[in-house]
Amino acid sequence: MASPRELKYFPELTDLPTAEQERRLAAAKAIAFGPDTRLERWRGNLIQFFLMFAGSAGFMALLAPALELSQDTAAIIMLVVVLPMFFIVQQRRYLRLIRQALQSPQP
Repeated sequence: MASPRELKYFPELTDLPTAEQERRLAAAKAIAFGPDTRLERWRGNLIQFFLMFAGSAGFMALLAPALELSQDTAAIIMLVVVLPMFFIVQQRRYLRLIRQALQSPQP
């Protein structure tokens, strides 16, 4: 069941009744995150993990020493900047997948 918090991210559904909005959003989630797209999601998750890991390792190994940051300061920057950025990117990816499923023809 879709919550009003979720529905606010999909303004293309606002002209529909609430029950229809929830039905379409649930169907889009089933399309976007169903078993037939599992391998695509795994691949996307692995790619994003390796990109985040490479960026974090590069920051800790190359950029932090070049900027003469202590390990503690570099770790705090990672927690305050990199981790929230990861969550934001994941949320946008989640919404993009649902939005694509909403735009595809539904059964």
